[in-house]
Amino acid sequence: MIALNATFLVAPGYEEQAIEILLMHVEQAKKEPGVLVTHVYRSRTEPRRFFIYHELNSQATFAQHSATLHYGKHILTSLYGMLEPESLLMDTYDLLTPTASNDLEQAPAEESMH
Repeated sequence: MIALNATFLVAPGYEEQAIEILLMHVEQAKKEPGVLVTHVYRSRTEPRRFFIYHELNSQATFAQHSATLHYGKHILTSLYGMLEPESLLMDTYDLLTPTASNDLEQAPAEESMH
């Protein structure tokens, strides 16, 4: 599993348009196979700052996600024109800790208390 995040500032006056684009993007991403989690956040202290978070099951899923029509149209074209380019921070991460489902499989069975 990999995680992808991006933080950025939109130019003043574009906050509401950015929200529409980001919410549309998240709804489309949720439908993609291999996209496990997808969220978008807005900063409480800086209303022009946004944070996108995705969990994907593989690098191949990330490549497929990046190649979708909605990603190209909404994120690369529309949203990119609204953001302050120097503010964009984007990275992918590899999972180091076990997932909850792995924890459950490895947890010892509890003894019943009768």
